[in-house]
Amino acid sequence: MMQAIRLKTGFIPVFFILLLITTSLQAKLQVKGLWVVRGTLTTPARVDQMIRFAISGGYTDIFVQVRGRGDAFYESKMVPKSSLVRPRTFDPLADIIHQAHGAGIRVHAWFNTYLAWSASSLPSDTKHVVNMHPEWFEVNAAGTHDLARLKEVSRNGFEGAYLAPTNPDVNPYLLSLIDELIANYQIDGLHFDYLRFQDTDYGYNRDGRKHFMLDHQVDPLTLVNGGGSYWYSLNAAEKTQYWTLWNDFKRQSITNFVSDAAQLARDFNPKIKISAAVKPNFQQAYHRYFQDWKGWLEHDYLDFVVPMNYAVAMPDFENNITLMRNAGVNFAQVYMGIATYNQQPYAVIGKIYKTISMAFPGIVLFSYDTYEDEPNYFDTIQPVIRKN
Repeated sequence: MMQAIRLKTGFIPVFFILLLITTSLQAKLQVKGLWVVRGTLTTPARVDQMIRFAISGGYTDIFVQVRGRGDAFYESKMVPKSSLVRPRTFDPLADIIHQAHGAGIRVHAWFNTYLAWSASSLPSDTKHVVNMHPEWFEVNAAGTHDLARLKEVSRNGFEGAYLAPTNPDVNPYLLSLIDELIANYQIDGLHFDYLRFQDTDYGYNRDGRKHFMLDHQVDPLTLVNGGGSYWYSLNAAEKTQYWTLWNDFKRQSITNFVSDAAQLARDFNPKIKISAAVKPNFQQAYHRYFQDWKGWLEHDYLDFVVPMNYAVAMPDFENNITLMRNAGVNFAQVYMGIATYNQQPYAVIGKIYKTISMAFPGIVLFSYDTYEDEPNYFDTIQPVIRKN
């Protein structure tokens, strides 16, 4: 039986000790990041505590969720401020930038892109995008509108109401929010999340379908239902071609946003870093969620990605890395996302050292919430962060 060393946060197997010794001789991390979920941005006291934690932990970058569910944790003339912010005059992002920059920590504005609402009832603010533009939201292949499914949130895999990337008004709206954000705040990076479709059976927003029909003379719902004389007149190869066109159309709608957002941000500030939190399995990201993050890197739309490699078991964590390598991903543009909420500290440490050993230049831990829930959790992790 393998021996283990007892720590107050659990046992560290001997093989982890050997891994620490071996990896300590290798390259240092360039980026030591921390995701900060919007709940921490609600009061000055919680922001102060988070900044102290980031400084003491040796973090170089914080990714702060300033757009959570179609709202703002900053001052905006276009988006309602989150109802959670207290006092109402408090500007979380401005406070974070001031304190973090004073400590030499970079601030990335974490922007939930298409997911805009996930409560079981509609927002009370009449200026929320859900209330202003319900026609912008997603529809699944069964014809069900996302806003009609809010009672199902967190059940049956339903995450909430997504803005429809194919709707011609959605991406310009999101770009206008980014324009306002970068003009008013000296952020170091824009970090996109939920930069995808919910799943393969989404994308049937009415105006998005019309746009596809103008280009290809076929209603995408025909592909799903397989009805109509025209559809029956097609052979198998022609039907496959239409499916390919439709999938490419959906994928390109997101890529267009990424490209336009990058150009907009860099025109304003050439030094800003553009990134995204992405599905760790690139093939699944590409085919199931229409998230072509490898292509975004190759075309320089993004400076880096953070795969959400939240696997608990080390073989699963390593398998996601293998899939990236097999897909030809440039590891120099990848900062590994590692979860803290679902595993013991020693497992996180092992994954940090595995990341270093594979020559990834950075890590981002998900998330600071773990410290708020369990303050002693990071006692054994912080020395590793500071050291590497």
